[in-house]
Amino acid sequence: MPASRHGCGLGLARFVRQDGNVDSVPLRFICLIALLAAARAPAQNHDDFEDPPISYSATKPDDVVTRLNAEFAAQTEEIRGWPARRRVRWVLEKLEVPAESQLLVFSKTSLQRTLISPENPRALFFSDEAYVGWVPGGGIEITVFDPKLGATFYLLEAQETPPMPLFVRSSECLLCHKRHERTPSLRTRSVYPDRNGEPLVGSGGANIEPSTPYRERWGGWFVTGAPGTLLHRGNVMGSKAEDFDGDQGLSSPLVPDLKEIVETRRYPLGTSDVVALLMHDHQVHVHNVISTANQQSRVALHRWPAMRAVLGLPKDAAPAGSCLAQLNSQAERLIDALLLKDEAPFPEGGIKGDGVFESVYAKTRKADSKGRSLRDLDLGTRLFKHRCSPLIYSKSFGWLPKELRDLTLSRLSEGLKAPQPSVTFAHLPAEERRAIHEILTETLADLPAGWKR
Repeated sequence: MPASRHGCGLGLARFVRQDGNVDSVPLRFICLIALLAAARAPAQNHDDFEDPPISYSATKPDDVVTRLNAEFAAQTEEIRGWPARRRVRWVLEKLEVPAESQLLVFSKTSLQRTLISPENPRALFFSDEAYVGWVPGGGIEITVFDPKLGATFYLLEAQETPPMPLFVRSSECLLCHKRHERTPSLRTRSVYPDRNGEPLVGSGGANIEPSTPYRERWGGWFVTGAPGTLLHRGNVMGSKAEDFDGDQGLSSPLVPDLKEIVETRRYPLGTSDVVALLMHDHQVHVHNVISTANQQSRVALHRWPAMRAVLGLPKDAAPAGSCLAQLNSQAERLIDALLLKDEAPFPEGGIKGDGVFESVYAKTRKADSKGRSLRDLDLGTRLFKHRCSPLIYSKSFGWLPKELRDLTLSRLSEGLKAPQPSVTFAHLPAEERRAIHEILTETLADLPAGWKR
């Protein structure tokens, strides 16, 4: 349980520690802490992630793109001179992003919005570790992850000249990509597009969350797959926002391909597969939760030594007070995201793609001794057969501060093994909880001491 505070009549504040013991602290120290916090309060338009210990813009990233810049510095001009499709395939290969993950977005919701239209959609590709965007006639947008900074954004523009590196870190991307809890993050939006792909005035648009009904998803996206009962906002365009409202608003079934709509020869694939879309929605949410948890926990741990000194605790004291409360809060959010707690129900009959993305996605599965893997898909009633995100194996999750990673995994193990599940785990039947725990025990490296065997 997070630490709690109770006032008393002797000029003391009492902190209930995680172990149940009580610490009494003079109220003057509490006032001092409050004054320090007020002094550090950010200006209205200031971003906390620009301050230590994150110092987002001032810190040179240590990610896969910075290493590619160094490795191919001598070939920068050569690569920029390649045909666009060759550059795209080269980037996908170097980042180990499968072309089979291709999604097509026709809404003008990108930095390169002037180039995007239903006839010239933006292609998105993704893996567990990277996201790549490209629109014909434009540059290549890349999002990867740094151990401390979280999501980092780059552009590869053919028109750039020396001494610019091949991949240029972009601050412009933050205009949209810092709106998730004011942390640099990914966005997946559903809008009401007109026939040019422009979001209709007054229609707003919403980020797609795990609980977003499929009937309200993918406005401004192309969506392909096998015919079924699924209806969504993809593939359609309107003239006013009211065209999309209510159960009778514009919607579309899955279509097998886009050859009647888009000149697909310009793209690696002629589809925008619904299963890849489902996975993209899931991964964007989990990556955002991980990025937020990473930064917030690092800030709390950065402030802990000063708090520890005020409380008169020894230097080896475990986090307590507000630091522990922050770690607890982020661990809870991580577990909810990893276990797909709020996943929207699938339509009757399930959701079927063309199988291309699914076969590629399965190639990197980690199986336990019973042949089970977290990458096994269900698609009948839900996304995964075993509802624990494979992003638990990702570098981003592995880079979480040890205090948070160990706390999250220990609570995950405890919840999966509990005879009577808490609310967090109640959506998983006992057999599924047991399977997830067994798979993780055999396949996840660096399990903490608190992991129940």
